[in-house]
This record gives sequence, C-alpha cells and structure tokens, in this order.
Amino acid sequence: MLTKEELPDCPVATTVQLIGNKWKLLVIRNLVYNGKQRFGDFLKTIPAISKKVLTDNLRALERDGLI
Repeated sequence: MLTKEELPDCPVATTVQLIGNKWKLLVIRNLVYNGKQRFGDFLKTIPAISKKVLTDNLRALERDGLI
C-alpha cells in the first residue's frame, strides 16, 4: 500500500496513479456492477485480458488498498 507521502497532492493525479490503465478500470467496473467475482468471472467479462495481466492488476489494486 502506498503511503500518503508517496501519493501526489492533486486528487486527480492520485487517481490516475492508482487506476492508471484500462484493465484496472474494467476490473473496478465489474466489481461495482457485479459485486464479488471469482478469477474466472473476470476472464469471462473482460475477454481481451490475459491471466497474467489480470493477476498483476488484481494484486496491484489489492496492494494499494482499493480492493
């Protein structure tokens, strides 16, 4: 998890740093609309994402305290 000192002062810059790619945005979208999901559910609803990219993005979102 990033500390407050490691994040930019600007809220927009902070948001972009934490959710800076399309995959994280799609994962968060799925969680908002569908609630809890299993790994396979993400693969079905985001068909263009690879298992490695999904794993990396889920870990990053968890590390940053967003999920």
